[in-house]
Amino acid sequence: MKRLIAAVPVLVLTACHRQEIRLEKTITPVRVASVNMYQPTGGGRYSASIVPARQVSLAFRVSGIVQKLYLSGGRPLEPGDMVAAGTTLASLRQDDYEHSVSQAQGQLDAARQAEKSAAAQLAQVQANKTRAEADFGRARTLIDSLSLTRPEFDAARAQLDVACAQVEAARAQIESAAAQARAAEANLASARLAQTDTFLTAPFGASVVQRNVEVGMLTGPSLPAYTLADIGTVKAVFGVPDTVAVQLERGKGIAVSVEALPGQDFHGTVTAIASVADPTTKLFQVEVTLANRQALLKPGMIAALTLGEASAATPVPVVPLSAVVRDHGNPSAFAVMVVENKVAKARRVDLGPTFGDVLAVTSGLRPGELVIRAGATLVTDGETVEVIP
Repeated sequence: MKRLIAAVPVLVLTACHRQEIRLEKTITPVRVASVNMYQPTGGGRYSASIVPARQVSLAFRVSGIVQKLYLSGGRPLEPGDMVAAGTTLASLRQDDYEHSVSQAQGQLDAARQAEKSAAAQLAQVQANKTRAEADFGRARTLIDSLSLTRPEFDAARAQLDVACAQVEAARAQIESAAAQARAAEANLASARLAQTDTFLTAPFGASVVQRNVEVGMLTGPSLPAYTLADIGTVKAVFGVPDTVAVQLERGKGIAVSVEALPGQDFHGTVTAIASVADPTTKLFQVEVTLANRQALLKPGMIAALTLGEASAATPVPVVPLSAVVRDHGNPSAFAVMVVENKVAKARRVDLGPTFGDVLAVTSGLRPGELVIRAGATLVTDGETVEVIP
């Protein structure tokens, strides 16, 4: 009995010790950013990417062996080469498709011959029907004058019935032959279209971006043979905050410069303004279309442009976009996690406009406070955190 009593404290202590271990929680590491003041402007300078006005990937609609490639200077087209609209870029082996066309043509010829035979058959049975009708008319006259026996009259009637049936059968045969001829015509048209699709042509004057085919290789609809870009007209694409987007209009003229071409200005027109901001950057995409007749502007170049005159506005506190989270108490509101003495505290904020990768905060924060910019969704209000660089 004494041994049992002595063992109980040991078990209790062991259980308590295990419970303490389970309750331990690792401190969450976070990265913070200071609440800074931002000076908004009504315009400013922006960077843009030059992209082609249109770019297409061309593939054969049918499968086959590449037989010929368009040559420029004795060699196949390479990236950067220019091609005119309507240029035959590549062609497939013709033998298979010529055989299909010949076979379809033979079927059409046979169907038309069958149609002619059916028409001749109809003419013959119609002549038979005419004779049968005349014979039956005479038989009816003779039977009325009792100059013809009943079996002879019935035979004349049966001959007329057979002639009528033959006419109906001949007409049905003509309709069947005509349907076969139409089907053969459709097959021939399909075979000729397939043969036409063995030639790949440039839909517009363009620059070659990529070539994926070689003579002798098997290709088909699943493999783009060429990628072409129209650089006769290019676009400068860039993003602006909502405060700038609302001031832009389609048709507005804008001067664009490129660092790779110093001293040259290119004049373009605003042709597109996104109606929805990018969900990540919160910027509205704008496109400025530029004439590029001399092909000086290359897709991928970085351009610079200025939208209006920079005008000063009241400075506002801003935080990184990643610092803003949904308020747990009110899912329709927003909050940030403020770090004070290594403790994360949730604070509801009112948001203003977006400026690039930062958001204006109209209330709830003071300049200089630290907010969690990486890990805000991983911590809770009142939780101890570890600030890492």
